Amino acid sequence: MRTFPRAAGWIAAAAALAGTAPAQQPVFDPLFRVTNVKGACEVRKPDATVFEPVVPNKAYPFGTVVRTGQKDSEAVVRLNLQDGLRLQAQTEVTVLAPEASPADRVVRLANGRVRTSVREGVPEKAVTIETAVASLDALTGHSLLACSRDASGVALDVTVEDGGLRVTGPQFAVPKIKAGCSLRVLTAEDRSLSRLTDVAGDYTIQLENGTETPVNFEATTRSTVRIWREHAPVGGRLVVSVFAAGPDGKNGQNFAYTVGRSLFVASEMPASPADTGATGAVATAAASAATNAPAVRDDSLWK
Repeated sequence: MRTFPRAAGWIAAAAALAGTAPAQQPVFDPLFRVTNVKGACEVRKPDATVFEPVVPNKAYPFGTVVRTGQKDSEAVVRLNLQDGLRLQAQTEVTVLAPEASPADRVVRLANGRVRTSVREGVPEKAVTIETAVASLDALTGHSLLACSRDASGVALDVTVEDGGLRVTGPQFAVPKIKAGCSLRVLTAEDRSLSRLTDVAGDYTIQLENGTETPVNFEATTRSTVRIWREHAPVGGRLVVSVFAAGPDGKNGQNFAYTVGRSLFVASEMPASPADTGATGAVATAAASAATNAPAVRDDSLWK
């Protein structure tokens, strides 16, 4: 298994020789580099309109888009000597330093496959991976991430090799996915449906329910969670219906609520409604309750 080179303790050693304690070092470099380039790799700088061939080991400004070519192309985006991402073929990312927290790094994964490498002890928000369906942070160790599109929507596949991470998406969160666990999130292009599948391992999926305390669903291998979203015909409030079930389709959670209201409707529905059909009596009850709500639309989901 290939890993990124580990930095030696030269900073601490030098300080010890000087008889002083080492100064606090920044977590990441002021720019990022593209190294270990194999095959085709291009970059588009923030002020450019076209891509150009990457210059290996060159430092690039934040806002730069990096993409690899087909077949066996790959490259490593290094945030410093220890932390970074290995991009596989046909992968595109944008590396950012957010204005609100310029010391942190955000990597937007548009499509493709990456392998993350992040040290233990790095702050939880230091590295965030953003995708069209969910964001990932609290990364440690090594994980494989894949983002793809087809007729069914946008899919995110997460596999943790060692260490762990957190996944957060609209109306759901997985606080901790540990080594040996895998998750697949598939979301329709119009965001009307998200389907979470526990591919391997055991972990907790937190589901928003319209109250301050989310529902904890203890997922095991082949457990599924479906989240339907629609706007009430009157008032425009977002109505969310959730169906979570174990591998056998039982012992799950089934409820609906309206975003921005304290309405919570539970149900004992024994089976999941069809993915493409109506969301059932639970959603109908929530939508009915939302009819008299003020016309406040939650647009955050569609941005």
